[in-house]
Amino acid sequence: MRIKSLTLSGFKSFADKTTIEFQDGLTGVVGPNGSGKSNIIEGLRWVLGEQSAKNLRGGKMPDVIFAGSQTRAPLNRCMVQAVFDNTDHYLKNQQDDVTITRKIYRNGDSEYLINGKQARLRDIVDLFTDTGVGRESFSIISQGSVEEIFNSKPQDRRMLIEEAAGIVKYKKEKSKAKTELSETTDHLDRVSDILLELERQKDPLEEQASIAHNYLEQKKQYEHYELSRLVLEIKETSALKEEVQGKLEEIRSIAKKHQRNADLSEEKNRRLHEKQQTLEEKLDEAQKELIELTRQKEKLASKRDLSDHDSEFFEQRIAEQKEAVKNDQVARKEASASLVKLKRTVQAESEEKAKLEEKLEKLRETRNSSDSDLESQIEDVRNKIMVMLQAKATFENQLEYNEKEKLRVSDTKEAARKRSGELSTHLKELEQKKESLQQKFDLKDEELKSFTENYQNDQQLQLKISRRHEDAQRRWLEASGVFQQAKARYDSKKQIQSDYSGYYQGVKSVMRAKNLNGIIGPVAEVFEVPKKLAKAVETALGASLQNIVVHDVSDAKAAIRYLTQNKLGRATFLPRTTVKQRFLSSNQVRLVQNVEGFIGVGCNLIACDDDDLPVLRHLLGAVIFAENLDSATEIAKILNHSVKVVSLAGDVVNAGGSMSGGENKRQGEGLIEQKQSLEKLGADIETMTQKLAEIEIDGAKLRKRLEEINEKLGRSQTERERLEKERSEAKTLLDEILLEYAKKEQEKSVYDADLENSRVNETRFLEAKKAAQAKLEELEEKIKASQNLLEEKSAFQKNKASEQAKLDAKIAEDAGRLAVLTERIQSLSIRVKENEFQIAQADERIEKNGERIRQLENESKSMLLSKDELIEKEKEADERCLKLEKEVSRMQEERSALHENVKKSETELTRANELLRAAMDERSTLSAKDGNLQATLRQNLDELAEHYAMTYESAEQKNTEEDLDFVKKKVKLLKLGIDELGDVNVNAIAQFEEVNERYEFLRQQQDDLLEAKEQLLLSMEEMDEEVKRRFKVTFNKVSSAFTEIFPEVFGGGHAELSLTDPQNLLETGLEIMAAPPGKKYRQLSLLSGGERSLTAIVLLFAILKVKPVPFAILDEAEAALDDANVARYSQYLRKFDGQTQFIVITHRKGTMMQADVLYGVTMQESGVSKMVSVSLDDYD
Repeated sequence: MRIKSLTLSGFKSFADKTTIEFQDGLTGVVGPNGSGKSNIIEGLRWVLGEQSAKNLRGGKMPDVIFAGSQTRAPLNRCMVQAVFDNTDHYLKNQQDDVTITRKIYRNGDSEYLINGKQARLRDIVDLFTDTGVGRESFSIISQGSVEEIFNSKPQDRRMLIEEAAGIVKYKKEKSKAKTELSETTDHLDRVSDILLELERQKDPLEEQASIAHNYLEQKKQYEHYELSRLVLEIKETSALKEEVQGKLEEIRSIAKKHQRNADLSEEKNRRLHEKQQTLEEKLDEAQKELIELTRQKEKLASKRDLSDHDSEFFEQRIAEQKEAVKNDQVARKEASASLVKLKRTVQAESEEKAKLEEKLEKLRETRNSSDSDLESQIEDVRNKIMVMLQAKATFENQLEYNEKEKLRVSDTKEAARKRSGELSTHLKELEQKKESLQQKFDLKDEELKSFTENYQNDQQLQLKISRRHEDAQRRWLEASGVFQQAKARYDSKKQIQSDYSGYYQGVKSVMRAKNLNGIIGPVAEVFEVPKKLAKAVETALGASLQNIVVHDVSDAKAAIRYLTQNKLGRATFLPRTTVKQRFLSSNQVRLVQNVEGFIGVGCNLIACDDDDLPVLRHLLGAVIFAENLDSATEIAKILNHSVKVVSLAGDVVNAGGSMSGGENKRQGEGLIEQKQSLEKLGADIETMTQKLAEIEIDGAKLRKRLEEINEKLGRSQTERERLEKERSEAKTLLDEILLEYAKKEQEKSVYDADLENSRVNETRFLEAKKAAQAKLEELEEKIKASQNLLEEKSAFQKNKASEQAKLDAKIAEDAGRLAVLTERIQSLSIRVKENEFQIAQADERIEKNGERIRQLENESKSMLLSKDELIEKEKEADERCLKLEKEVSRMQEERSALHENVKKSETELTRANELLRAAMDERSTLSAKDGNLQATLRQNLDELAEHYAMTYESAEQKNTEEDLDFVKKKVKLLKLGIDELGDVNVNAIAQFEEVNERYEFLRQQQDDLLEAKEQLLLSMEEMDEEVKRRFKVTFNKVSSAFTEIFPEVFGGGHAELSLTDPQNLLETGLEIMAAPPGKKYRQLSLLSGGERSLTAIVLLFAILKVKPVPFAILDEAEAALDDANVARYSQYLRKFDGQTQFIVITHRKGTMMQADVLYGVTMQESGVSKMVSVSLDDYD
């Protein structure tokens, strides 16, 4: 066998998947320190099953997963896979190629695979055991392993010989045998203890079994007659029950009929109430609609009156606008006529001016050139003066027109202000009246709404209370029936308890006796047992539940004498003062109190009077209760089966180890359960009584409340009508004020608009006046300056020669005339423009007033149309009001009739309920009687099922008796005979058989265990002999090989192996003595470091020679050697490479030289190992 390949993925520094192919011979692995060479060896150890993280240079096993580097994130898993060539079948029962795979995840989960199939770690370890190849074998020499050989103790070194001798499996077998021997010895001890205990139990049980046989014979006869009694009583009770049930069925039929009548009456009453509610709602809606229509009519009338007023107002405004248009048209006509005259005058004056200018031109031609220049300048000045005078006249005319318009607007403004003030005063008065009336109306409206809402709420409350009252009556009837049935069951159970049914005859007699003192009661009545523990306590105490607790011994004696004298049976008594209290030791409690399922010690879980504590501790002080059978057996085992342990289900683990359990097909109530059932039923009846009383009180309250609500509704109807009338009157007054207020407010808005227009026009006229006055002042200054210039020019002209005086005078005269004429034309032109402006303004006013007239006419037409619509709506509202008034009147009559029907229906419902209640009372009486019979019948049937596990039919077939009285006498006699036997341990027969059978079984088991123990001891001796033989043979061979190889490797010298204790081959240590060339014999620890290392390596060579292995891995084994010893070490390896495959991790060139294949490990990337090809030239 050899290693074919090793694959590492995510293992330590091998982050990437790396596969190393190994060849035969010597394979060298080289690389710098820290490059990850040793991780290859550790990967192989790990895949072969290494479980120590410390041996792999880690803190915990997930540390072998690649932890990340500066450039790589940590991985979450790693995998190592080794493939072995097994063609020589070195590994038995395996195929030619064996693949071992191991994976681990960051969370600690691991996987093992052999040839791709899931395996266990143990499977891998077993595969390589005694092959010399395992995880702890000498075939894998890690760093420091050589040092461990010479630093370890002699006893530790013997492991090398043991591995080579193949005795590891014998040591494992011996260890296993030792464990089995220890267990067998423990079993023997326990069996011996149990046998001793069983021997003490056998004799008393044998005597008890004899008594039990006698008891069972009488019990058999008793059960025969008791069975007959039960059958005959059941038959008699069944006949009585059938008779009662016949009557009950009849009364149920009557009750059903009354119930049906009551249901019909209730349904009728409910429908009438619903109809009444619906009618009230419809009536309310109709009245609301009638009120709303009345409001609409009032609003329509107000709008119609307002429309009439608006129509008059619009007609007045249209007339005023038409009058204004007429005045503007007259003014325009006058301005147009004046304009025509002015234009004619301007035309005539212009013709005259043209002639004059022609004449003047001729006169000026006669003048010389110098005179013409001066004259031209004077003329220009005069012309400018004329133009400015014309402009001044225009502005003065405009100022005069604006002043007239301002006076007209001022008059209009004053009139509008006066009328608006009067209207404001009147509106304030109306506002105060309106607010007062609005408050009064709102108050009435709110009062009516609140009252209506309360009225409707009262109606809803009436319906709700009525239904609740009916529901309370129904619930009372149902609860009363349930109560009667429960009461019958309680009375029956109470009677059974008072008769002490189920108790022994002696117990019954003592408890019924009136002249006995100090009788406290049966145990079942004295203890207060939690419901959870009822079954467990029943089982634990068994017949002891019928033991009678008494005050002291004298009371017990008196009771026993009473039973004896009157021959009334037997009973067991527990005097408070003398019963022996039983306890568990604190150590026993401590041992089991933390066991899962432990509930507690019996005396600590059950309540009783302080005086009865001794009795409680006597019976249950040494009994433990557990959740289930598993917990009970575990507790019993811990306490060596010295205490009785009982589970909640009633399973028992007795002291001594016996167990009992199971359940009958029909399980009846025990004494404790009967007591608890009676107490619960009593509490339920008390609760039912309170509930019935509460329902009756609630019904009375509801009935009274219903009467009060009906009275209140009658009063509320009258009050509601009064409030509606007052609200209507307030609404009429408010609408009148609102109509008048709206009219005055609209009129005021018209005058306010006129007033605002007047203010705007005044402002516009004032601004125009200011602008014209500024222009006039500017023109006057310019005219004055031009006139001064003209005077200067004229004065200069007068100094001319006299000969030109006449000509100049003529020219001046004509020029004067021309100037006057031009000024007149200009003045006339200004007047023409003024007339045109007046005409344009008149046209604009006519257009605006015409548009206003059209708008007012359209609004007036619209108002007339709205008025027609208002009249039509008023007509429709009148018709709808009339119809609603009739409908309201009809519904009010219907409501009165319906109210009478409701009263009648409620009377019928009350009568039906009274008849139903009477029938229910009769049914309850019969039900109680039937319940008593049923309880008696059930008790007998339960007893039949519980004691005999039979149905009535099967028991009747088995019954052979007919006379019930004879049967009862026979039962009484047999009962007395059984009671005289006292407490009989019926289980003694089975217990004796069980104990005897167990005793014989354990005797046989004891013999088997003794035989097994002898066989184990013999096997261990044989294994020890085989180990000694193998160890001695292998030691001798290894010692001989060591002595032979040492001088070959060291080049001389001597060495030998010796045993520290040759007489004790099972534990002796291994001592190494060596004498290198030129030195004396010394122990290994006294040699130099290099000598020790080489000596240790020689020992490994000796083992390989004696026990060749398929492969060996050496991790820097020659690190401490010098070059000469390295050469000898590496050369000697070649002697084994024919039979052993070597994988050597090394730094030494001498070793590398001997390698057949050389692999290199490097960390080109920080923290990540890579495999590279290597040449020896790199190490030159």
